[in-house]
Amino acid sequence: MIKLIDDLSLLERFSEKEPYFGSLFPAAAVSFMDDPELLSIWIELDEKGNACSFINAVADSVMFFSPFGAPGFEAVLFVTNLVSGGTIKSIECDENAFSVLKNLFDFETENAVQMFTENRIDMPENAFDIKSSENFDDGWKVTERTFGKEKDSVKDFWKLKMVRGVLKKQSTLFTLYEGEAVSTACIRGRTEKAGAITSVVTSPDNRKKGYATYLTALCTNMLIDEHRIPWLVPANPEVQKMYEKLGYHAAKTYYYLYNIKEKEDKK
Repeated sequence: MIKLIDDLSLLERFSEKEPYFGSLFPAAAVSFMDDPELLSIWIELDEKGNACSFINAVADSVMFFSPFGAPGFEAVLFVTNLVSGGTIKSIECDENAFSVLKNLFDFETENAVQMFTENRIDMPENAFDIKSSENFDDGWKVTERTFGKEKDSVKDFWKLKMVRGVLKKQSTLFTLYEGEAVSTACIRGRTEKAGAITSVVTSPDNRKKGYATYLTALCTNMLIDEHRIPWLVPANPEVQKMYEKLGYHAAKTYYYLYNIKEKEDKK
């Protein structure tokens, strides 16, 4: 059976298997559990009532994980219907989900690495002007200067997600200033044992100044001090090298699928 999540305990097994994504899913669930129209977390239950497949369907992307074995028919059908709607541009998935999707769709594939550290990072005190959590508009400006202007609906949902995440003590957003907001980083989600660092962004004309390194260290040390293991996903090999210098280690890979099209029936 597949259902919209109504009990956070159903995500606990997932968090143990997938610390990075297992931190993002509870963050999304906690933020919108009291607003089902915005809730995007779906789970597939096995015959014992345990959650075995996990789907986060937001806007034009899907996260699809089945860490305990091949996903069931209902979960696969659910994702297939989403893709058939024509709005899904990408899917992030694990090996078990990938083994099924590759038989149903044609797509381009990238492998991405998940990284973690168990150690604090040495960093200078008060090196930069940092503000946390309340500067959502400034944080969004950094994103737009980096990736281009988005629709107001995308901006509004991003802010709503961040605001609710902060209020629910799942998220922490840091914004770094040099006259104006120039860099951001976020602890997007937290579980009992782990936390996911995301949205490490520096505007193009302010790179190579140590901002992303500093903010990553800030997020890392906050999670370590909370007795949580920090996890993150580098955007590219150059960024991965930066994280390695900070003491992060590659641990797990996952699949990023894009240009997704249903396979043609060749019968």
